[in-house]
Amino acid sequence: MRRLELERVQAEKNVERFAQAAHQFASSGNQTSQQLQREGESSKRKELVSQLHSAEARCSLLEKQLEYMRKMVESAQRETTAPVDREECVQQKKKNKRTEPQIQAQLQKLEEECIKLTNTQSEAERKIKLLERKLLEEEHERKLVQEKAEELQRELEANLLFSAAEVKPKKLKKQTKEKTLTKKSVNTEVPRHAPKPKRMPFVAGTSTSPSHSVNANVQTVLHLLKTRQPRMCERTQSEPKKCSGSHRAPQSPSDGAAAMGSLSELLLALQDELGHMSFEHQELVRQIDETDQRELREDLERELDCLVRRMEEKAAQITKLRKHQQTLSQRSPKQKPKPKPRRAASADSRCVSRVQVVPSCVGKATPSRPQRHQSAGHGRLQLLRDAQKMQSSLRQRDISWET
Repeated sequence: MRRLELERVQAEKNVERFAQAAHQFASSGNQTSQQLQREGESSKRKELVSQLHSAEARCSLLEKQLEYMRKMVESAQRETTAPVDREECVQQKKKNKRTEPQIQAQLQKLEEECIKLTNTQSEAERKIKLLERKLLEEEHERKLVQEKAEELQRELEANLLFSAAEVKPKKLKKQTKEKTLTKKSVNTEVPRHAPKPKRMPFVAGTSTSPSHSVNANVQTVLHLLKTRQPRMCERTQSEPKKCSGSHRAPQSPSDGAAAMGSLSELLLALQDELGHMSFEHQELVRQIDETDQRELREDLERELDCLVRRMEEKAAQITKLRKHQQTLSQRSPKQKPKPKPRRAASADSRCVSRVQVVPSCVGKATPSRPQRHQSAGHGRLQLLRDAQKMQSSLRQRDISWET
């Protein structure tokens, strides 16, 4: 057993020794193999490094060749595109030369339009100033006409007072014997020179108020001439009237001449106003022909229509006054009317080319009365009644306008 144990121990030692030897052999073999591998790898690495250097050299050479080829291609392209660029430059210069006259023409056109607008603005300002000056002149003329109307009114009152003073002594002489009888049968007399109560006075236009744009406000003049005078009416009504055989004061020739003179003055003022309107009509027509702006043309046309209507109304008024003047001259042939001034004839000649008045159809005339001694206001009252009849008989279709 001991021997077996010794053999076993010896065998274990041998095994351990063999294991160490094997291990040493293996380790030495590994070192040699590793060394061999290291030597092979180093040689391969050297070969690869040499190949890498050669590849880098070839790459640098190829890059240089590529750069050289690129430069050659660019130079070739420049040589090929140079004529095209030169041609484009030439064409661009030609195009610029062609567009320069157009630009110059456009600039010149804009300058002309600017000058035209400036002239239009200055013309408009000039017309505004002219209209303002005309308005001031019309205001001044209106004041003059009002003063003339007041003067005519004062003359009318003076004539009425004079006629009443002449009638009063004659009536007092013939009323002394029949004073008690006349007191019972006295009727207050409404003066013949004043219009009836509740009846609107005749006016040459459509309104008794001052018109909006006329040189001579004839409506106001006629209204002042024909309105009732309360003081004169009260004085006339207070005088007694005889039942029979009453004599009237004879009409003085100066009163008829004054009436005809006032009618001539009114007719002259209307004709002057119509002539002024005809000049305005010509000016408006010229402005409409010259203007190119649509809005301004429409405004001028509307103003022209208003002016035409005013001229038609003024022509109708002139016709009425002429007929009244003819009626008065026919009724009093012995009294010569006041000679017509020259400027009235010139105004007629200016207006004939523009206005044509259709004769109006006058109604039946009142039967002629026997010749009596008439008071100073009777002629004016008869004129008022005839004017009212003609106003009622006139219609809008009786007036025509020539362009």
